[in-house]
Amino acid sequence: MRSSLALSPSLVLAAALAASAPLHAQESTTRGLNVGVHISGQSITPENADQSNAGGGGIFIGYGFNRNFQLFLQFDGGEFDVQNAAVEGHWSMGHGDLGVRFHFANSLRSWVPYLQAALSGRAVNVSNGALNQVTQSEDITLSGVAFTLGGGILFYFNETLAADLQLALSGGRFTDVKVGSVTYNNRQFDASSARFNIGISWWP
Repeated sequence: MRSSLALSPSLVLAAALAASAPLHAQESTTRGLNVGVHISGQSITPENADQSNAGGGGIFIGYGFNRNFQLFLQFDGGEFDVQNAAVEGHWSMGHGDLGVRFHFANSLRSWVPYLQAALSGRAVNVSNGALNQVTQSEDITLSGVAFTLGGGILFYFNETLAADLQLALSGGRFTDVKVGSVTYNNRQFDASSARFNIGISWWP
């Protein structure tokens, strides 16, 4: 009886240490609310036109339901000088992504790769642009839907703060073209775009 009583505190201490060890060793989290900001290198390749490159930036808002799956919204903007396309000029373009991300998560590791897919809305405003090589006195706007695939890697400074490197590739069509107050629907203006983002991601 005495020996079992003497061993009990030791067993309790060992159990406590075993339970606390994984908590102290945890290097990263992907659960719960996640917010981020980033700078961006972007490109756009309209149908039958050359690729145009630009800089930009964006924000990220996500929620991790478990260690692996996260639902997210991402918004990016960039400025492009587009030539030799059906719509030429200075493009101000925005992406809005609604998607799902899969983290290859391991809480004992300080880096986490991921893949993601999203349905994206793209909108463009062209100031004093040319439509089919005819210069317009009014602004031209383009809008449409794209599908986006991407991936990246998170490098954690601590359990809840990480650097985020991300590549996103989008393909789709601009289906609505507006010149001044006149809108042309059901257009078929293909364009592919790419974004390489470098930012900070935080789990508050």
